[in-house]
Amino acid sequence: MQTFQNGRLPTFDDDLVQELADKITTLARRGGGRGMRLSFEWLSDALGPRLARAVLRRAGFRRMPEQWAIGKGDTRPDAYTFPEVFAEEMTDILFDHA
Repeated sequence: MQTFQNGRLPTFDDDLVQELADKITTLARRGGGRGMRLSFEWLSDALGPRLARAVLRRAGFRRMPEQWAIGKGDTRPDAYTFPEVFAEEMTDILFDHA
């Protein structure tokens, strides 16, 4: 793992984080005002834990026990898309920026 001379880890490309956050936000808006909750483990499997955390924060999600939520958190991504397909789309965005 690469670190800077001051010991800090490098940050992620702002455009990458924003594009991934937009993808999650678009999916969350399908629930209307009910909000959405995501399993952090699921997203970190697709993106890695540091990037997943940065994307969720940028998308406006807040941390809850074992999950992250936006709004009321009443829906899950599998109500609107196949989780495997959505994770693959997120991974494709990651590879496009690499």
